[in-house]
Amino acid sequence: MRLPVLILALFSLSCLAAETVKPSLEQAASQRLLAERIAKTYAWRGLEPSNAEARKQYDEAAKLFEKQLQELKTASKPDAELSENYALLEQLWADYKTLTAAPATREGAKSLSEQSEELAWIAQKGSQLIEARGNAEFKPLRMAEDIATVSQRLAKIYLLQSYGVKLGFLPKDLAAARAEFETLSKGLKALPGNSQSQKGRLSLMDSQWFFFQQAIDELAKKNDDPQLRRNVITTSERIYEIAQELANGYQRR
Repeated sequence: MRLPVLILALFSLSCLAAETVKPSLEQAASQRLLAERIAKTYAWRGLEPSNAEARKQYDEAAKLFEKQLQELKTASKPDAELSENYALLEQLWADYKTLTAAPATREGAKSLSEQSEELAWIAQKGSQLIEARGNAEFKPLRMAEDIATVSQRLAKIYLLQSYGVKLGFLPKDLAAARAEFETLSKGLKALPGNSQSQKGRLSLMDSQWFFFQQAIDELAKKNDDPQLRRNVITTSERIYEIAQELANGYQRR
């Protein structure tokens, strides 16, 4: 009687192990967010080289990106398409890490503005592939996570332009990201099941967004007042934090 029990136990353990190494959709989705956040901190460090908070945010984001990349790469080995995607992401990350870990320069920022698009796109492709493997999408959670990502993307583009990076696609990308933020925000506020706490956070996010928009409008007028830059840095961070809080709340539903 012991042999069948042992076989059953071993089978259960093997199933548990297989489930443990299943690629995480949450990790995959956050890689795009981290790619944008890392680029934002690079431009910030270029504008304020001695700012300790900028370096701290970079170190934390880069460390988490690399940790999650290795975990996603390992978990994706049985899936050829996923494995190829994360092998490519690892190659792109090697160059991205080398660039962003070094002291910021305008030439580096120009290269970064293009590299970040490619890294974020491959990271997003990975999350889409994992989702297509049977992970059900939870729309409110995804929308909140997307707002967190867009908050970092907006700050990245604003700071790159403030740093003196002149590329034709940056103003268009800034306008597109701004429109995406407004669409996502309206979508979250329209959800019928929002609690009073969630409604309060969304209202707070609106107030932060007001100051963010003012800075974006002034940038278009060539106004490079350092206080506007400070507003972008602080409001983007607050929006990022609020969006993460909202995502955690929707996840517990």
